[in-house]
Amino acid sequence: MPIRSRLAWAILAPVAALTVCAMTRPGAPVALAADPPADKTFEQKVVPLLNKYCNTCHDSEKQKGGLALDMYLSEAHARKDRTTWETVRKLVAAGEMPPKSKPQPSKQEKEFLVHWIENSLTKVDCTAPKDPGRVTLRRLNRNEYNNTVRDLCGVTVTPADDFPADDVGYGFDHIGDVLSLQPILLEKYMAAADRVLDAAIPPLGPVPSSKQNYRPQNILVTPRSAKTRDERRPRITFTTEGSAYLEKFNFPATGEYIVRVRAWGAKAANAFPTMAVRVDGKDVHKLSVDAPKDKPATYEARIQAEAGERRVAVSFTNPTPGEKEPRSLGVELIEIEGPFGKARRPIPESAKRFIVAVPDEPADAAGAAREIVSTFARRAFRRPALPGEVERLMKLYTLAESKSEPFEKAIRLPLKAVLVSPHFLFRIEDDPKDPAAVRTLDDFELATRLSYFLWSSMPDDELFALAGRGELGKPGVLKAQIERMLKNSKSAALVENFAGQWLQLRSLKTVSPDVELFKDWDDELRSAMARESELFFEHVIKNDRSVLEFLDADYTFLNERLAKHYGVPKVYGRSFRQVKLPDGRRGGVVTQASVLTVTSNPTRTSPVKRGKWVYENILGLTAPPPAPDVPELPPVGQLKGTLRQQMEQHRSNPNCASCHAKLDPLGFGLENFDGVGAWREKDNNQPVDASGVLPDGNKFNGPAELRKVLLAKSDLFRRCLAEKLLTYALGRGLEYYDKCAIDEVAAKLKSGNDKFSALVMAIVESDAFRKRKGQRSE
Repeated sequence: MPIRSRLAWAILAPVAALTVCAMTRPGAPVALAADPPADKTFEQKVVPLLNKYCNTCHDSEKQKGGLALDMYLSEAHARKDRTTWETVRKLVAAGEMPPKSKPQPSKQEKEFLVHWIENSLTKVDCTAPKDPGRVTLRRLNRNEYNNTVRDLCGVTVTPADDFPADDVGYGFDHIGDVLSLQPILLEKYMAAADRVLDAAIPPLGPVPSSKQNYRPQNILVTPRSAKTRDERRPRITFTTEGSAYLEKFNFPATGEYIVRVRAWGAKAANAFPTMAVRVDGKDVHKLSVDAPKDKPATYEARIQAEAGERRVAVSFTNPTPGEKEPRSLGVELIEIEGPFGKARRPIPESAKRFIVAVPDEPADAAGAAREIVSTFARRAFRRPALPGEVERLMKLYTLAESKSEPFEKAIRLPLKAVLVSPHFLFRIEDDPKDPAAVRTLDDFELATRLSYFLWSSMPDDELFALAGRGELGKPGVLKAQIERMLKNSKSAALVENFAGQWLQLRSLKTVSPDVELFKDWDDELRSAMARESELFFEHVIKNDRSVLEFLDADYTFLNERLAKHYGVPKVYGRSFRQVKLPDGRRGGVVTQASVLTVTSNPTRTSPVKRGKWVYENILGLTAPPPAPDVPELPPVGQLKGTLRQQMEQHRSNPNCASCHAKLDPLGFGLENFDGVGAWREKDNNQPVDASGVLPDGNKFNGPAELRKVLLAKSDLFRRCLAEKLLTYALGRGLEYYDKCAIDEVAAKLKSGNDKFSALVMAIVESDAFRKRKGQRSE
């Protein structure tokens, strides 16, 4: 069987086994989630309330908002759909349901229904041992793959750019449940491994000796007057102190070289000229040149040189100023030969991460290969490599060596096997033997969760070292590591992958505003919008600012192009800098042009999209889906008045009014910003009305007052951000039993002065992050 086929079979079998195993683990309901004894409250008290206030819209026939409450026949039946009932609880408690136009329950009826849902359907006993949930076997997504091979192999190539796009679940593209393994990915992984190793492994064999000759036309001199032309040939002659030199001669390896100079000398004051060979300005050899001009001779200097580009010079050191016939030195050729012996090219710093040994003799090759393979496998698998794993990899090295492959090619085969191993491509965590049991992650698993959470990449040497000593889980150590990691440049991955998806910045790459209507729009402005939001988020992370600055802040980051778009004066140049905002028009992410643009339509703003964005991404509430068969708003110009007035005409359909009452006011508060986020006072030649009234009665007028309303709802925002970041950190959707973790994280964030590090620390300290269950809870 060819080597490639054997390697492919070695990959496919464990990947398939792991995937099937992950999908077919046995399970049983968790004791924590056992159903309480049923009573008649649902049938006797809850159903009548639903029939009276809810089922006229939310029955099996109408199903407004995709919700049919008459389908639940018993409390036990309702308890199986906790997510739906949690949504019902939130809406009733917030006063958003029933709509104001419908009959309203009394205060006692509302409190009863909310209390019953909380205590009978969605209640989780947070004083009991917590259910941490179970993360599905997760493969590295494209960003994680590129970042991991960068940190593992020290390469700048990004082979995962050619992989199929990752599916998105729960708002993110690294969720285990949706990261499928398409057959084409196996071929992509093989090709990517070759590309990575081509860039990562330097030549490891001895450097062959070679000669390089340089004649006067290729030699630099100082002073310049030393180089003249005689009979159309450049000639180098020194009568004063000077040098003939090679500015950047590349010594391929550290070792011994011979510098040969064909030269002649004219004697004066009873002494021949002295010639010094210099490397990087230091004398390494001196020679007396006694050959006459008509019979130049070759002079040799044996030197030791470090690998790399160096300045090699031949210098005239003993001129005789003032003499009628001065002492002179002529140089006709410089030749450098070497290196001699078993000199090797230096290993680049990036490759030193895994090229930890190089054999000097053939007998040493197997030992060096074993060191390289075991080191590489340990870092790639993000845990100590098992002896059996190393032995299997070494068989691939032995196979390649038996085909008379040189060392650097033979070592590629086991390294390639590592790069296509499921232990590299997947983040694997062992399940406890008892499917219903809960276990604490070991330090290597914790290091992996932590590094992929904050860096979207593998742990670095410091995390590995702490994990190896069993110290990472200690509270003081863990806190110090989180602070270090957030300040590290690799935390830019949190900006790109979390903020980019939470704030929907990735959508900015594909939006296409109508350039006839928005004449300032171009790719430079698009890029500036994205950069503002990235720098703002990065500033909050690295300076450990309050997360409430996402809601409102008196500063942002602008360059001249974006400042002009915003109407902010005295900002010049392409570079971004922190700028204090001059008025209350903008503040926080809600009023940044990136968000305002991705929540608009190509030809106009969209209060519904903007309101939905705030409703879901800032307040953490779930907007119901639009009613079926509702027509789009007619094109610009077909309806009269401002967009607000046009929408009032458009949504006269009573089926739409209840949903629009939640979303539109939030969007109308941002109507002073046009479809690409520029400030405006008029819409369709009429004054903009940016006022709004929320279902809970809160009123505001304009973006400044809207931001105050959102700040007043900071508890909702804390919980929303806790849910979003916990989902991102775990790589799974949140379940009803995660309520305790969310409550705890939100509370710690608030008590920690809303600092971003307090949010991260609370997530990392949670049972959901630190522990794992053998099966999923029902």
